[in-house]
Amino acid sequence: MSDMKSAFEKAGIKENGGRKMSKTCRICKVPLKDDKYDTCYKCSQKNKATHESLPPEYLTKLSQGYFDGNGNLWEDFVTTMANNIALSFKGLKNHQLRRFYEHAKAAENRLKMTGDWDAVNVDVKKLVPFISEAKGKDKIPPSFYEFIDKNIKVIKERKDFEKGFIEHFQAVVAFFTYHYPKS
Repeated sequence: MSDMKSAFEKAGIKENGGRKMSKTCRICKVPLKDDKYDTCYKCSQKNKATHESLPPEYLTKLSQGYFDGNGNLWEDFVTTMANNIALSFKGLKNHQLRRFYEHAKAAENRLKMTGDWDAVNVDVKKLVPFISEAKGKDKIPPSFYEFIDKNIKVIKERKDFEKGFIEHFQAVVAFFTYHYPKS
């Protein structure tokens, strides 16, 4: 019987007052409140902080806006930077990416139909609380949260949204689909 008990303990499962077996955190060995997890909340939060974030050169360029001195979209936003950003979304589920992209496209369609930028701008800004909720529920990687949050802050006028953000987001989605195809 002691062999079985030691086997359970090696697996991280300990006896709890003779009533129920429970697992321990694989990192710090604290008893878990729910057996469906492998790590405690504290250790999972530390682990989240190690995920990739957006490239610093991208954040610098984004802070200058989507357009060059001639009013054209920076080429990097639909080529190399879009590719690097898509790579930083490792662990993001395709349906989560699509959820936010479809919200942006729906806002773009509404803008084309109504021409009311002020009303549509509110819909665009709603992406921030939606992405915050997804991050809080640990459904998205920190890099995707940062991508949406930083881009929404750059949108000041209609052109920024239609010719900047939408074009850029579309390129990121395309590269993401290339690097992480549905299986």
